[in-house]
Amino acid sequence: MVKEKIFRSKKRGFLLILLIALLTSLLGFLLGMQMGRKGNPNLSGGQMPPIYPSIYITGSSGKISSIDPIVRGVIDDKDTKAKRGLEIVVDADNKLTISGKISPMNHYPTIEVGMENGTNNSLKYEAALKSVMTYLSEHYRIPFVNVMGYSAGGSGVYRYLLQYGNDSSLPSVEKFVSLDGQYNASTAQPNQSLEEVLKSGPLIKTKYYQYWEQNYTKLDSNIQVTFLEGAYDIKNETDGVVPWADTFSIYHFLVANGNPVSYFLFKGQYTNHADVPQNKQAINYIKTAFYK
Repeated sequence: MVKEKIFRSKKRGFLLILLIALLTSLLGFLLGMQMGRKGNPNLSGGQMPPIYPSIYITGSSGKISSIDPIVRGVIDDKDTKAKRGLEIVVDADNKLTISGKISPMNHYPTIEVGMENGTNNSLKYEAALKSVMTYLSEHYRIPFVNVMGYSAGGSGVYRYLLQYGNDSSLPSVEKFVSLDGQYNASTAQPNQSLEEVLKSGPLIKTKYYQYWEQNYTKLDSNIQVTFLEGAYDIKNETDGVVPWADTFSIYHFLVANGNPVSYFLFKGQYTNHADVPQNKQAINYIKTAFYK
């Protein structure tokens, strides 16, 4: 009789311990789900879906509206599977003002980046992109990104890639498109053909260009690079602001570094520097580089 009571007591104790363990596990699961939902709106049941963003960075005007024609052209093509995501404005202290959203079903979001104050300083674009990448790394699961830099934004992206391209704490960059990028202070090369510049670089080198010359081997050689320039003034080889010899001046560095690299002069309407984001041929090159 005493043995039976002891057995029943042990059985009740075992069942109580089992019940407590089950309740503790359930409570931990529910708290985990709740914390996940509060921490990031993209979490679904605690799991963050991957996204593959393409980032579009404005030029010296700083205005997002200057690159919006490119984004419209990209998302209007359903084959890209791209949808609008975020618009980010970066201030002088590299703080971000963010609008828009990335829904869990938007795997290929566009992210437009502008500057609160216009600038052609590539150092400011480098720092701005670093802030954007840090934000994306902290809030989303990103296998890689593509980045387009327009005008002064192009040299800013290139600076970022040289400084932070191998930083494992930030999203890796798979593809870089330079649209009418500025790399040699808009310096023409009157005694060189474009072919000579592409092969060995410019003869006239500004202090800005010397930075690329000293640091180009820091670039991750796996990054695919595309240089685009408007064929606005064929006689003078310029888009009206940036000489072709400037935009393509760093092409030979990419070749020497072993990167997959290509260049294109696009024609048609809107080939002058201020209007190239509206050029259909340029938009098609960007779509091919990023989404095909």
